[in-house]
Amino acid sequence: MQHTSILLLFLALAGAAILIFIYVFRTSKNANSDEGGMTNALRKRFWFILILFIVLGIFASVTIPKSPYFLFADEQPSRVVHIAAAQYYFLMSNEAIDPKNPGAGDTIEINTGELVEFRVTSLDVNHGFAIYGPNNDIVAQTQAMPGYVNRLRWKFTTPGTYNILCLEYCGNGHQLMKSTFTVK
Repeated sequence: MQHTSILLLFLALAGAAILIFIYVFRTSKNANSDEGGMTNALRKRFWFILILFIVLGIFASVTIPKSPYFLFADEQPSRVVHIAAAQYYFLMSNEAIDPKNPGAGDTIEINTGELVEFRVTSLDVNHGFAIYGPNNDIVAQTQAMPGYVNRLRWKFTTPGTYNILCLEYCGNGHQLMKSTFTVK
């Protein structure tokens, strides 16, 4: 229900912005005074752009600090889980994964309320790393890229089995790329 209301709010704001832009564009055309045109059309456009940037700045300052990358930035994680993505599987381990000899991975169990840092990389091509909750709703996501480690911190509040799926098409076996861990 919350996602639907956010989507409707976004669509209403987008529609209003489009209508305002059309109004400003149509009424600020340079025209003769007998046609009802403005003598200084750029002034109206300037104020429109200035107000638009102020509104966008306010939205960005409210939403960006709530993103997963900043949400737990001041807290020290109590646990680190290493993730290595490869075609067409995810390896999870409590220890760093050697790219030349990745091994089999571990069974991961996480405690409820524990801050976990996932260190995500790829052994071959770009992959998406998405954590889906017990109700199949997306909890958090990041990219898995070769030669780079993305750090994703998250606190799990709901116990259950969480699925990890690839969000970026990586080849013919992409749909088989799945792993799980348990939050107890």
